[in-house]
Parts: sequence; structure tokens; C-alpha cells
Amino acid sequence: MGARTNYTIVTTDNPDQNINIYSHWDGDDSEYILQEAVLAAKPRWADPSYGARIIIDQLTKWGRDSETGYGIYIGSEVQAEEQYEYKQINLVNSTVTIGNTQYDLDKWLLAVV
Repeated sequence: MGARTNYTIVTTDNPDQNINIYSHWDGDDSEYILQEAVLAAKPRWADPSYGARIIIDQLTKWGRDSETGYGIYIGSEVQAEEQYEYKQINLVNSTVTIGNTQYDLDKWLLAVV
């Protein structure tokens, strides 16, 4: 059981340094959860280290005191089970990718918020 999904955060041009967040339960609401996280980080989009920290904090806020539910791993390959569309936030080129479709961050947020 579960609603497993992954979020990828790009902070450099090296895909081997991508930050990946695994969630055991976010799947059904994962795009909405990602939108909230990206919106919270908007003041720091131009500063990838701070932007990524805010996004990670927001994505994992429901599991802060739990030993299960979320994981973090580094690399270009999604290593955890995925039951939903691929989701990537790219803080280098200010885009978001959902499935096979790439959007400008600002336009994506305007379309969904």
C-alpha cells in the first residue's frame, strides 16, 4: 500500500547532484504539494541552496518527527518506486517538469494557484 512518488530538485548543471525526495504517501496530491513548496521558496529561486532547502522542508513537513514516510537521495536516476508522473523542479533554468511536459515556474504557478 501507499501512494509512492518522487520529487527531483535540480540545483546545478550536473545531474549526478540532483536532490531527490521520496514520499510514501504524497502521490495523489503530489502536484499540489509541490506547488505549495515551490511557492514558499519563490523568494529564493535565484539561490538554489536556500531554494532547495525551503522546498525540501515544505515537501517533508508532515513527516518531520517520523522515522518513516520520506527519504532523500542524490543522483540523476529516480531510485525509489514511482506510481505517479515524474516531477522535477529545476532551480538552474527556472522550470518545472510534470510527466513529459516542461513549464516556466512562474507560468506554472499562475496556472495552478
